[in-house]
Amino acid sequence: MLHVQPVHTVSWDTPVSHMASLCPSPWLPLLIPAPTVQLLLFLLLPVPAHPQSLSWMQGDPSMEGGSSGEDDPLGKEDLPSEEGPPGGVDAPEVHSKPGEEEGSLKLEDLPTVEAPEHTQGPQNNGHRDQKGDDHSHWRYRGNPPWPQVSPDCAGRFQSPVDIRPELTSFRHALGPLQLLGFELQPRPELRLRNNGHTVQLTLTPGLEMALSPGREYRALQLHLHWGSSDRPGSEHTVDGQRFPAEIHVVHLSTAFSKVEEALGRPGGLAVLAALLEEGPEENSAYEQLLSRLEEIAEEGSEIWIPGLDVSALLPSDLSRYFQYEGSLTTPPCSQGVIWTVFNQTVRLSASQLHTLSGSLWGPGDSRLQLNFRATQPLNGRMIEASFPSEVHSSPEPVHTSSCLATGDILALVFGLLFAATSIAFLVQMRRQSRHRSGTKKGVSYSPAEMTETGA
Repeated sequence: MLHVQPVHTVSWDTPVSHMASLCPSPWLPLLIPAPTVQLLLFLLLPVPAHPQSLSWMQGDPSMEGGSSGEDDPLGKEDLPSEEGPPGGVDAPEVHSKPGEEEGSLKLEDLPTVEAPEHTQGPQNNGHRDQKGDDHSHWRYRGNPPWPQVSPDCAGRFQSPVDIRPELTSFRHALGPLQLLGFELQPRPELRLRNNGHTVQLTLTPGLEMALSPGREYRALQLHLHWGSSDRPGSEHTVDGQRFPAEIHVVHLSTAFSKVEEALGRPGGLAVLAALLEEGPEENSAYEQLLSRLEEIAEEGSEIWIPGLDVSALLPSDLSRYFQYEGSLTTPPCSQGVIWTVFNQTVRLSASQLHTLSGSLWGPGDSRLQLNFRATQPLNGRMIEASFPSEVHSSPEPVHTSSCLATGDILALVFGLLFAATSIAFLVQMRRQSRHRSGTKKGVSYSPAEMTETGA
């Protein structure tokens, strides 16, 4: 049965101030800008007769105003967040190979990237993951720093990142994603596990995904990232805005038979990511997972649940998305992962989001919350979009901005003309003053006049 969940297109606009902003009148340009007013006031002061008094016009450092000229050198995506050491979703406990290429593609963090085990029937709660269940060697906050756990965590092309839609590059070749076999039957059952870093659902074989012709993958598992009751917890952000939660579906390229072979290889892994936000209604597809969380509240516990429609956990529109090269968001932080972040969000009710952030326990008898990694610098990477970016701004701000820009330019022109006229007037007044002074005193000009008269 196909489950249709409420979805919502991400509002990529950052909040805009609601202060009323009026367009200047046609006469506003006649108002002289503040710097011009200061210039005119200075010109109107008594001018000394000595030329040195005009040294301020020639750039005398002692007379110039100072300006630091320092702009913020770092973008939002380059600043570490308060989460502590970089890290993210539960990644495979397989360390990168020494010879891995640093600049390879990268995607998302996978809590469990090994090929799923498929056994008939539930396992007891003491069952350990193939990748290992001892996650005490790294945490989202605290020691040791992730680069000490895996050097790749200090790589240049890490995930997650902050997405700025206006800076993305439209690529026409990015068509709708193709999903095959994602509508699972109740049997066989799927393993739902609390691994101490996230809740992970291991998927059965047969879920196939194509990013484009020739780029085929098979799904391995899905997991979630979330915050707390008063703090959002998505890994990716949009214009610096973090969403309540995020879902990741991890895939292995069909060119590789094992996850270990794909780690650090360009395009070896691919992750589909969707941002989750609050909506007015309960999401029936997610309820199949969330309603079972209390049964795996303890770290390391797991249960088996009926198969479900995995595609219903993703947005309905798979044609609009952002894509970039990144990494796993947890140790070993292997690069070479292709991230696809959908433009459309998925909505869960407030109650469901509360259940997600408040049901599980992690290491040290602590609530499993805020399991997201800080956004990482792009370091020159380009985020591509499957659709043209649109400038979302209301007519009023755009109109006001245009008027102010025109007014400022005209005001500056009028101010400069007025200042030039004033300077010319002052120069003329000085010449006349010097002429009168020379005639009266006869010191500088009288001999020359007498000589010309004698000739």
